[in-house]
Amino acid sequence: MNILIGISGSIAIYKTCELIRLFIKRGDNVKVVMTPSSEKFITPLTFESLTRNKVLTQESEDWSSELNHIDYAKWADIFIIAPATANTLNKAYRGIADNLLLQTYLATTAPTLFAPAANTNMYLHPTTQEAIKNLNCIEANSGLLACGDEGIGKMAEPSEIFLRALREVYKEEFWKDKKVVVTAGGSIEKIDDVRFISNFSSGKMGEALAKAFYIKGADVTLISSKEHNLSKEIKQIKVTSAKDYLEAILKENPHYLIMAAAIVDYKPKYTPGKLKKEKIGTKMVLELEENIDILKSLKDKPFKKIGFKAERDEENALKYAKNTLIKKNLDAICLNLLTKNDFGSDENEIIFITKNKEKLIPQNTKENIALRLVDEIKNL
Repeated sequence: MNILIGISGSIAIYKTCELIRLFIKRGDNVKVVMTPSSEKFITPLTFESLTRNKVLTQESEDWSSELNHIDYAKWADIFIIAPATANTLNKAYRGIADNLLLQTYLATTAPTLFAPAANTNMYLHPTTQEAIKNLNCIEANSGLLACGDEGIGKMAEPSEIFLRALREVYKEEFWKDKKVVVTAGGSIEKIDDVRFISNFSSGKMGEALAKAFYIKGADVTLISSKEHNLSKEIKQIKVTSAKDYLEAILKENPHYLIMAAAIVDYKPKYTPGKLKKEKIGTKMVLELEENIDILKSLKDKPFKKIGFKAERDEENALKYAKNTLIKKNLDAICLNLLTKNDFGSDENEIIFITKNKEKLIPQNTKENIALRLVDEIKNL
C-alpha cells in the first residue's frame, strides 16, 4: 500500500517516526510531505532515512520528476496528516492551500485522515472544533501537554493511527454495523483471593482477530482476561472467570462470536480470603468441578459462532475438532496444532473447518492469519 504522511509543525512530530516504522514493518511504501514549520522540529533527512524515499518540501519540489505535490497526491492510497496542528486543520477545512502539505491535500482523491495535535484551548476553540467535526479526524488524547498544560490535545498514539488508517483503506460494506465479539486470553478461576487456576493462553490470537475485524469495518468488542493495546474505537471488557466471559457475551448479543479464549475446563472450589499454609499442611489438595462450557451454553443462540481448538495430538486433532463443531452447533472451528506453534507464539497455522469443508491457512503472523479468517468467516 502507498502511504503518504503529511507533517505539520508540532512537537508531536516525534510520534510520526514510530507511525512510519509500523507501516514499513508491514511492507508498505511510505512517502512524506513536510510544511516549513515542521522542519524546525526534525529535518527531512530523518524521514528519508526511515522511508528510503525523498521527502517533499518547499525546497525539494521538482517538476522535472515525480517529486511534486500533484504526483505525490496521485500516488497515495491514503494520506495521513500527523501531526495536524490547529492551523493545518482550520486551513484544510476552508480549502486554504498556502503550503505544499495543504496543496497536496486538495490535490489527492485518496482518503485523508487527520491526527490533531494542539494546545487544549486551541483544540477546543469553536473554529477548530468545527474543522475537526467536518474533517476525518482521529480524536486526540488527554494528558500533560508539551506546553505544560493538562487537557485534551495530545496526538493519538501511533498504533491507534495505524489501525484507523488500515480501516479507512480496507473496510468493507459487508461488515458495516455488524457487531463482532472476540474473546481472548485464558479464564482465571479462583482458589481463594490470592491464588487461581488458569492456562498458558497469551491472548495474542484474540487481539489479532479484534484488530482484523476492526480494520474490515466491524463494530468490535474484545472480551479478555489480558491487557491489550488497541484502538479506543474497539470496546474492551476485562473479565476473569468463565462465568464472567459468558455474562459479557450474553450482554453484548453480537452478530458474530469469535471464541478464541481458552476456558479452563475444571475450576476449584473457591474459599474466600486466603488459605493459610499452616492449615493446608505439606500437601494442597484441590477439589475441582466441571466448568461452564460457554459455546455449549450458547448453542441455540441465533448469532454465528466460531470456536477455536488447540491440540497436541496431530493424529486425532482433526477428528476432535469436527466432533466439537457438531456437538456445540458451531458455524466453524479453527484448529491449531500446538506442536507447530505453542502458546505465546507470534505466528500460527490454522485449519478452518465448517460442516462442508476444511481449509488450511498456512503459517503466517497472527495478524495476517486473522485477516484471512475474517474473509473466511464473511463467507459462512
